[in-house]
Amino acid sequence: MKHSGEKTGYLLRANLKQNRIKHLVWIAILVGLFASAATKFNVLFGTQTDINAIVETLKTPAMVSLFGEFSATKPYTTANVFASEMLVFMGMFMVFMNISLAISNTRAEEDSGLLEMVRSRTVGRLAPTYATVIEILLVNGLMGILYVGSLLAADLKGATMQGDILMGVSIASIGIMFGFISLLIAQLANNSRSANFMSYGLYGFFYIVRMMTDVTDPEWTWLSPVGWIQKTAIYTHDKWLPVIMTLGLGVICLLIAIKIAATRDIGSGILAARNGKAQAGKLLSSPLGLVLSIERNSIIGWIFGGIILGAAYGSIFSTIGDIIGSNPTYRKILGVTQINAANRELILNYLNMLALFFVAIAAISGILIIFRLKSDEKKGYLEILHSKSISKTRLALSYFGVGTIVSMFVFAGTLAGAFFIGNSMLDDPIATKYFWQTMVGFLPATLFFVGIGIFFTGAFPKLTNVLWIYLAASVLVKMFGPLLNLSDDVANISPLGWVGKVPTESVDNTVMIVLVSAFLVLTLLGIVGYNKRDLE
Repeated sequence: MKHSGEKTGYLLRANLKQNRIKHLVWIAILVGLFASAATKFNVLFGTQTDINAIVETLKTPAMVSLFGEFSATKPYTTANVFASEMLVFMGMFMVFMNISLAISNTRAEEDSGLLEMVRSRTVGRLAPTYATVIEILLVNGLMGILYVGSLLAADLKGATMQGDILMGVSIASIGIMFGFISLLIAQLANNSRSANFMSYGLYGFFYIVRMMTDVTDPEWTWLSPVGWIQKTAIYTHDKWLPVIMTLGLGVICLLIAIKIAATRDIGSGILAARNGKAQAGKLLSSPLGLVLSIERNSIIGWIFGGIILGAAYGSIFSTIGDIIGSNPTYRKILGVTQINAANRELILNYLNMLALFFVAIAAISGILIIFRLKSDEKKGYLEILHSKSISKTRLALSYFGVGTIVSMFVFAGTLAGAFFIGNSMLDDPIATKYFWQTMVGFLPATLFFVGIGIFFTGAFPKLTNVLWIYLAASVLVKMFGPLLNLSDDVANISPLGWVGKVPTESVDNTVMIVLVSAFLVLTLLGIVGYNKRDLE
């Protein structure tokens, strides 16, 4: 009789070999960004005047919604500023990395039939889960050590050894927690699609709770596990309780996941799939209808989730607008008209910053559907369609078309949620033309990223992961470039830099035409490539 954990070491080595490039890329991007930021902060915020100025900015509702509550006490230091700006964002990308790792190693391999082949040998029932747990601990542990090493090397002003260690451990702990949560969700869901959707959806819910409570009443941020990382008060009080809570929640989810995995039949899920209709509807009579039917729940979730996220960010427009008006110095210097104009400028700059996130969210929603063509093909799901009189072009366009339209709807919904909910809370609403300027300015950038996804999926399916690297680098460089004194040329590595400061600036029609043209060319090349290459 096989021991439940038999051959765990063998599977761990196989997983590490299979995922080595992915791990190296994540480590290079995240640790590289973290280390480069840490080395520059002493120069950027080296004087007390610089520190006090950025602290006042970080305390504004707009910055709190993005980076979390600034909880440090005076005298403020460079280390306080660094911790406040980096914790939430580094935690976000660690979560994304661990969700992908946990589900691809378990539920995705189960869907592909690979796990069934592995389990047919002298491999314990729980060996795949144990191997994934160890891999999550190794990868996050290594990155935590590298984060600490980066902080020690940077020697930030105001930093302490305990604070450096706590920061590295905190960032690693939120990754481990969500890795274990995703392992549990992988046992509950019926397939990897549902597992990914539920994992990212849960993180999105926690993030929105974190954002809204940070802005309104930070004491309620304890309700969101995503917000616990901020409660460590690094370089001020160095509290370890939030780390213990984070790891504790992760371990509880892991124990439940192991308990379920020990008895669950392979290919099944605790959350039973709804029975289909006795007869297929007309929607399933075409590849396009099939894709829409399969992705229906995901599409609905992305669109409504985007609207809710946008509305949550828009809900603080009125608070942003009060920053100048409530400042007695500004009230003496500026008249009412000037104050209203300055408030509008603040809100429009905030909208520009939000648009960067909305582009990334919208692009991801569509790219995931586009990439299904590759994964469904690899799993053999499309063989029955290829046996019919359905051209490869028609099949590819079904995935590409749905993905493109979903990205457009998600971007429009997220932006509309932020703009119109935010505008409804302003005493002096901003003109609707700014909504359309932002839409016209940033939607082509979304299409450009989608076009790259189409091109890789059709012509070079093995390079699809390059797009995730490019998208992440584009957002990070655009967001943190000004803080790191990076030149505009660096920001111009992606369309997020080309768009500029829309809606505070007018839309560059040339850039818009170039991006839309690039999307059409990339789509055409992707279709041609798909027709010419052999099926996987």
